[in-house]
Amino acid sequence: MKRLLFCLIVACLWGNIVISATIVPHIMAYDLCVAQSGNDYTFTFFANTQPVSGKLLFHTISGDLLGEYTITQPLQSGNNSITIPTSALPPSHSTIAWSLQLSAASNPQFGIIYEGEVCTRAYATINNHPESDYFGHIYLANRKGVGLCQIQAFDYAYQPTFATDNAYITFNSTGRPAIDSEGYIYWPDWGDLKSGITIMNPVDYSEKQFFSGIQNDDNGAWHNSFTLTDLGSSCSGVAIYGSGKDTKLYAMNEDMGEYQQLPKKGFVIYQLGNEDGTISRQWKTAPSQVVAVEDNNTNGNFAIVACSHGAWLCQHTLTNKAGSYALMFYDHQGTRQFASTDATLINGSNGAGIALNREENLLAMVNADGNILLFDIAWKGDCPTLSLHATYPTPFNAIGSMHFDYAGNLITTSGNNFGGSKDDLRLVTYSTPMDNNTIVVPARTSQYILRSGTDISDTPISSNTSAPTKFIHNGHIYILHRGKTYNILGF
Repeated sequence: MKRLLFCLIVACLWGNIVISATIVPHIMAYDLCVAQSGNDYTFTFFANTQPVSGKLLFHTISGDLLGEYTITQPLQSGNNSITIPTSALPPSHSTIAWSLQLSAASNPQFGIIYEGEVCTRAYATINNHPESDYFGHIYLANRKGVGLCQIQAFDYAYQPTFATDNAYITFNSTGRPAIDSEGYIYWPDWGDLKSGITIMNPVDYSEKQFFSGIQNDDNGAWHNSFTLTDLGSSCSGVAIYGSGKDTKLYAMNEDMGEYQQLPKKGFVIYQLGNEDGTISRQWKTAPSQVVAVEDNNTNGNFAIVACSHGAWLCQHTLTNKAGSYALMFYDHQGTRQFASTDATLINGSNGAGIALNREENLLAMVNADGNILLFDIAWKGDCPTLSLHATYPTPFNAIGSMHFDYAGNLITTSGNNFGGSKDDLRLVTYSTPMDNNTIVVPARTSQYILRSGTDISDTPISSNTSAPTKFIHNGHIYILHRGKTYNILGF
C-alpha cells in the first residue's frame, strides 16, 4: 500500500533514477566558483532544482556582511553563470569572501527525489564540508557477496565518478562510513577477517588501514603488542565530528580486545585532530575514550552519529524494549542521557538508519516498519528531549544508513530486506515538507575575490559612492557607510 504514495514518479535516462513530478528538493548549490575577466566577475554554480531568486552575499574574511547583489537574470536547475561588473562589488576591500543565497518553490509533501540502482547490503555517506573540493559527493559501499564489495562515488548531480570492480576484496562486510573535513572517507568493516577502518583518499581513491598494529582474525580485534594496548575491532559504523584540531572519530566497537581493554559492543572515540590543525589518520595507541553501552547492545549492528553534545546510537532491531533499545544518546562523559523507552512511539529500527541535521535540532530514524520518524530536539545542556515532528511512510521495509545533506534532503540506502543474501537496498534521497525553501552556501576559501589596483584600499571611500546600509550580524546591528562598518551600541 505504501508504494501507492509514490505513483507520481517518472523515470530518467541515467540508471534507475526516478524523480518525482511534484516533490521539490530542499534547494542546494554546489561548485561555487568565480573568475575575473577585465572589469567583470563571473560566478558559476550548480543548482539541484529550479531557483526562483538568488543573491550574492559579500563578506569580510571574518564573516561580517559587506553588501549583496540581487541576481536579476532567470536561474535554472543545473549549471548557472552570473556576470557582474567590478562596480557591483563592495568597493573598500581587496579580499572579499562570498556566499550564494538561493530560494526555490516550497515543498508540499514528503517523497522521493532520487532513486538509484539496486544494491546488496549498501551503506552510504555524503561530503557535507563546503570547503572541500568534493562537497556534495556521495560514496556508496555495495556488498556483492561474502568478502566481495564494490565502492562507488557520485558527484552532487548523482553522476558516477568512480567505481571499483565487482571483485573488490578490501572488505569482508562493510559498515556505515563517514567523511572528515578534508574529504577523506572512513570505511569500517565489521567482518572479523578484514576488520578495521580503511581510509580512502578522495583524490585518487588510494587506501590505507587506520590501525597500525596486529589484527586477530578470530574476533576482529586489533592490538599493539609493543604498548600492550587494544586499538579497536570490527565495527558496524563510524562517525566524525569536528574539523582541524577538534576532529574526533567515533566507532561502534563489536568485539573484546586482546587485552580486554575494549568493552564488547560499546563505542570508542579517537582524537584525530592535532594542535597544529592536522588530522592523524594512523592509530597505534589505545582509543582516546571508551564507552560501554551497558546491556543494551544486543547484536553489534549500530549506526552512530556524533554531534557537539555527544553521540546518537541507533540499533538494528525489530523490537524496542529495555535491554534492546532502538535509540540511545550518550554525552561526552559516556553517560546515557536518552533511551527510547516508549515502544509505542519507536517500535524498533529495521536497518538502524539515523541522521542529524547541521543545526542538531532535527533527528531522523527508521522504525521497525521502514517508516521514517522525524523528531524535533530540545537540548538542556547535553540532555536531549525528543518530540515527534512527523512520521513519513516509505515504499521500503528497511533503511541501512541515513544522512541529511547540507540543505536538509535525506540521503539513504533504502530497501525491502536487510541482512544476508536477501538484501535489496538502493541509494534513495527524500525531501521533507517545508514552506521556506532557502539556502545560503559559502564559497570555498580558494574562491575568495582578490582585488588589486591603485583604486582598492581599506580606507573610507567617496561620500557619494554608497548609501548607508543597515544589517544585523550575531545579534548586533551595524551601519555600513562609506566603506566602514559602525556598530550601533545598546542593541
